[in-house]
Amino acid sequence: MLPKKIRLRTKFLIFSVLFIGLSFSLGLAGTVVIKPGKFDHFTLQMPERAVAGENFVVKVSVYDANKNLITNFSESGKEFKVDVNGTATVQPSVLGASAFSGGIANILVSNKKAEKISFSIRESGGTVPVISREISIVPNKLDHFTLQSPQTATAGNPFDVKVVAKDIFDNTVSDLDIGKNIKITSSGSSSVKALGSGVLDFRTGMATGAFISEKTGDLSIEVQDVVSGSMGKTLPIQVNPGALAYFKLEAPKTAMAGEPFELLIAAYDAFGNIVSNYAATGSGVKLTTTGSSKIEPVSLTPAEFKSGQAITRIQYEKAEDIQIVAKEFNREQSGKTAEIQIFNAYPDHFVVLTPDTAVSGQKFKVKIEAYDRFNNLAKDFNLTGNEVLLSTTGSGVLSPSKVSPPDFVNGIAVADVIYDKAESFQISARMSSDKVPGRMITSDHRDVNKEISRQQAAVIPKKEIRRPADEKAVKKEQKKEVRKEKPTKPEAKKDSLNEAEATKTPKESTKKTPQKKQAIAKKEVPATPVQQKKSVPEETKKPGGEIAKKEAPAAKAPDKKVISEEPRKPAVEVAKKEETKPATSHLYHVSNVSIIEAKEKVMLVINVTNPNGNLEYGDEIESKYGKDWLKVKMKPAVNSTEKTFKFKSAYVGEVLIEEDKTGGQNMVNMYIELIPAGLTYDIARIKNTLVITFSNP
Repeated sequence: MLPKKIRLRTKFLIFSVLFIGLSFSLGLAGTVVIKPGKFDHFTLQMPERAVAGENFVVKVSVYDANKNLITNFSESGKEFKVDVNGTATVQPSVLGASAFSGGIANILVSNKKAEKISFSIRESGGTVPVISREISIVPNKLDHFTLQSPQTATAGNPFDVKVVAKDIFDNTVSDLDIGKNIKITSSGSSSVKALGSGVLDFRTGMATGAFISEKTGDLSIEVQDVVSGSMGKTLPIQVNPGALAYFKLEAPKTAMAGEPFELLIAAYDAFGNIVSNYAATGSGVKLTTTGSSKIEPVSLTPAEFKSGQAITRIQYEKAEDIQIVAKEFNREQSGKTAEIQIFNAYPDHFVVLTPDTAVSGQKFKVKIEAYDRFNNLAKDFNLTGNEVLLSTTGSGVLSPSKVSPPDFVNGIAVADVIYDKAESFQISARMSSDKVPGRMITSDHRDVNKEISRQQAAVIPKKEIRRPADEKAVKKEQKKEVRKEKPTKPEAKKDSLNEAEATKTPKESTKKTPQKKQAIAKKEVPATPVQQKKSVPEETKKPGGEIAKKEAPAAKAPDKKVISEEPRKPAVEVAKKEETKPATSHLYHVSNVSIIEAKEKVMLVINVTNPNGNLEYGDEIESKYGKDWLKVKMKPAVNSTEKTFKFKSAYVGEVLIEEDKTGGQNMVNMYIELIPAGLTYDIARIKNTLVITFSNP
């Protein structure tokens, strides 16, 4: 066994020999270059997701089977096709050998739509992809909202609006923070309010809101993110009225019995919107009144409504206060007018009430009631009526035989008469065809206008109403009497019929055709010591012109005795001026001006107070402010009104009142605007009023 030291030396020597031998052999070998093998596969470097509208690059690397990068792939001569689905685009779409540099090619991919796309590479002419990969395109940041809403809505009925968050490329944005800073507004002629909490809860970029509108019209709903400024708006939504809830009715405050007046009926829903489609959805309207008579027409069809409103002409024959009620057929929806005051029509006939017995040559009371053709008491007879003529069926003389309109109070006059024969007879009354001058009634004579006292009424038993046996004969006789009457000039004094009549002072009436002041031809009349009377030219004096009212038979009543009917005719056109008396220091006060509108005429009523004075008045036509005015001069008088009167009338417009104190006299000049040309007017003094009646000739 060799010693240990020797063994170590031997090993070192052997190692040295081997090292020297190996070094010698390496120094003698050549350099070997190993190249990649043939193409085997591609590798792709690309993001798993991309943002819509932001381009990204796909890096394609080419390898052999041993996973060696083929850096010389440009020499292989192969060509590949790049495919993507959806709306994405690639550049380049063909990979040739020249596309690879150092074994790597870059492909630019762009897509604006949020979607999942497939990227693949296949060999030209081949159908099987060499490699493919999927990538998700996510939406960009929030840019705006789109709102989906119905085109129409019904007032009071909820409707939904769908709100979708969108990016700039119209992709739905599903950001969880959307909805936290939303503000909802509306615009248009209607308004809207959100139901519930009013907060839009977005899920996957979408939310639904419930809204309601109570006003018809058009509206648009707008949603805005107050942080980003993103917003969206609906298309216009047309809000239609809801179902019928009630009617609104409008009518004049006053009307004349038997004369048509307009009634406006409007259909409304529960929110105060006019039901504009009532013609298509309504059932029609039934008309009634709160009065004791019937109304015409009694119904309206839906077709008569235009845009939810209907206008009809109403007739009512009873003189009373009424309300008109409109109710939907077969339903409970209704409405009614404010109170309408129906006045009586023009006087048409009379009813005379007498006691059963009287003593020849002694006074007994006769009650005359004036009625229109609908048997309404003519309460305004003192303003609209003419002188009433009394006649008898007996052979004696009835005194007095006339009753003046001012004697009627609320359509009733009570007269003390005397009959000189002891016989049985009947008294009838008819209205004169001519309007007689008015007269003042003193306090002594006003007792005649009062109702019969209880003691006197007890003496007069009730009688049944009797009609003339031959109505045609009565009419014929009345026509003969009208032909015999001729217009006469007013007299300063009349033959007194009794002691009471002798104390009554007649007044004069004036009826003229308004025209320029210079064109009126005055006829001179001898002047009295105080004033000069005037008359209208003869060609303006006509016995009539209005059509006589149709006579209607009076209904029977247990307390009436005789009915006498007389057609009403216009007054003879004669000049009027109150008979003057020595002037006094009393002043008349013009306190008010009112108007009474009728079908073919209008009456202007001027209130003048202080009956102890002596009022003088005159009239003329004057042009002022480019208009024609009727100027009425009154003295001694002062203006106690504090306003200018304006009337919505077909005849009269504005009324101006001015005081004239020149020459130390107290005079009031009243200017009345005349609207149409060719009017006629009639001035009458009735108690404490001047009544000017305007009509078309």
